[in-house]
Amino acid sequence: MNYLNLTSVTAKRTITITKDDFGKCDVTRIYWLGGAGFLINARGTIVLIDPVLKTMPGHPEQCETGPVLKIKYPIDPDDIPNVDVALYTHSDDDHLGKITPHSLSQLKPQMIGPPPVFEKLARMRIDIDLLTSCRSRDIFHYPNVEVEVFPADHPWQLMDPQRLDKPFRSGDAVGFLVKTPDVYCFFPGDTRLMEEHLFLKDKGIQFVVIDVSLCTYHLNPMGACTLSNLLKDAYIMPYHYGSFVDQNFPAFCGDPKTVLDEVTNGYERALITAPGEVVEFKSGKLVR
Repeated sequence: MNYLNLTSVTAKRTITITKDDFGKCDVTRIYWLGGAGFLINARGTIVLIDPVLKTMPGHPEQCETGPVLKIKYPIDPDDIPNVDVALYTHSDDDHLGKITPHSLSQLKPQMIGPPPVFEKLARMRIDIDLLTSCRSRDIFHYPNVEVEVFPADHPWQLMDPQRLDKPFRSGDAVGFLVKTPDVYCFFPGDTRLMEEHLFLKDKGIQFVVIDVSLCTYHLNPMGACTLSNLLKDAYIMPYHYGSFVDQNFPAFCGDPKTVLDEVTNGYERALITAPGEVVEFKSGKLVR
């Protein structure tokens, strides 16, 4: 693959998330936040996954971590009224952010991630009482939500042999299985396809987010197709595409169509949403 000539689609036009989206409800609502971020409202319990929602001060066209945006974020974290837990799959800037954690910490959520996340948030002077370090198979319980930590494999630093930082090792990045009364979800995080993923086929997963970016240290289209076909009864929400202007960075480039064309019943199961667009489940059924 020639990474010098990457192309990428643009995500659908953003739909604004309002404070009403954080209220009590009798369903589970799932929102893609753009990039790699997600919001879950599980009957009033609010879970954020890899939320990066701020722009550079004075530069609204630029993400807080540097890249120029193709999209608008659906909500500013300063406008979020309440959060119960923020889950972080790993410590990369596009999943953790540089400004968003400070805004969220004012709401006093539990902030959970593997050890590099804990260290990075602590160095950002986030209240350490909010921080919880996790490892694979840990389980956390909240009203209407169970979170199980799942392994991930993401040593992307190996792309550049001149890098001084060590590549992520086992336990430095994770995914999350999230169960609510309405839907059983899998958020793999940034990961290559792993043997552990093969054992998910009998878990009854009903909703999975699929990383369609072109990076070989992510699922990439081949792994995304394999995981989608493995979880043959799950709805599919593509992500990690269409959010940033950076044609030379494979992790930001991709097209859901590349994956869905090769997935069994791919377009019937696909939920290709705009940032901020809600998808609702109730008692195991897709509502919209």
